[in-house]
Parts: sequence; C-alpha cells; structure tokens
Amino acid sequence: MITKSIFPLALIGLFLFAGSANAQGYFEFLGSPRSVPDKYSPKYGIRYNTQGYDEPDVNWNKKLKKMAKKDVPEYVVNEMLRYPGGPGEIGKWIDAAFEQVQSDFMKCGSLAGRARSVNPKSLYITIMPTAFLEPYYKVDVAGAYYPSTHQIKVLNIYYIWSGSNAGWLRHARDLLNWEIGNFFATEVGVVPEPRPAGWPCTAKAK
Repeated sequence: MITKSIFPLALIGLFLFAGSANAQGYFEFLGSPRSVPDKYSPKYGIRYNTQGYDEPDVNWNKKLKKMAKKDVPEYVVNEMLRYPGGPGEIGKWIDAAFEQVQSDFMKCGSLAGRARSVNPKSLYITIMPTAFLEPYYKVDVAGAYYPSTHQIKVLNIYYIWSGSNAGWLRHARDLLNWEIGNFFATEVGVVPEPRPAGWPCTAKAK
C-alpha cells in the first residue's frame, strides 16, 4: 500500500504535475543507477541504497551541454556538480531528517510517547535516478512512502526546465524530510497529508 496522501503533494510542490517530467523525459541528471550494496545511516542505523548516487558517475561534458541548451541556471548546475557533497552525506541527510521529524512530533503532547518509540531501523530508503511514475495514482512524483513495506523512495536531484512548473528544483535532502514525516505520521496514527498550519500537532487522528 502507498500512502493515499501522495496526491495532495501536488499542492505543496513535491509532486511533479502530470506532463512536467514527461515534457522533458525522465532525464537522469546524475546518470543511470548502479547496483551497489545497502548502507546504514551512521547515527540511527537506517538502511538505505544510493544506487550509486553517493558517488555519481556522470559524463559531465554531455550533461553540461544539455543543461546549457536548456538554460539551466548556474546555481542549479553547481548543486548537481557537488551532489551529494561526499560519499557519506546521504546517510547524514537521512539521520538529520529522522531527528528533525521526531523532534517535531515530540513537541505534540499526546504524540510524544508514540514518536519516541518509532523504530528507525524499520525504514528502508532508496535514492531514485529521476522523477518516477507512481503506478497506483498514475502520476509522476519526486518522492513516496509505502507504509506496507516501510519504504521511502526519493529522487536524487531534478530540475524542471519546461512546462508550467519550469524552474522547480527538487533535492533528496528536502524530500527525505517530507517522506520521513509521512512515515512518522503513519506510525503514530495521524493523517500525514494534507498538512495544516501547526502540523504535526494539528494532525487529525486516522
């Protein structure tokens, strides 16, 4: 089962509107995925697979020519050139996201005890090469959480250069925070999305 809240992601921009990704194809800014062993985040031991994007193997001459042709801004190009910042950075992003989300939930009175007991080691995270089709809703997404398997998928980094959402930059670092929020909400029994002001403390019980 996928969290049925994935559709409202359109409202806050983690969803890639139908046609936005398709208009430029599922362009892999950091190259194709590679088969690599799973890793574990250094602090919380969360299992994840980078598909090789912790050390991207990119033909930058080709990619840079393509991005120049599409007028991709310099700051976006620089983000991609330095992604992720080092071989261990993705694991650190995962730990930081888990810690921040847990802290947010623990400020919520009745949710605090349940949030404290959420098991980080039940999660499995995959870094995806690009935007991907969510088959249940038949929409292109930047990230998704699947409660039945405790799996999160987020793209690595993606820039939309055409269509109604031209100029959007999506980064795994931010997407991880959002999807771990969905994980926590599901685990403690509140609605993950939509997120009203004051969420998660204002989240309705499921």
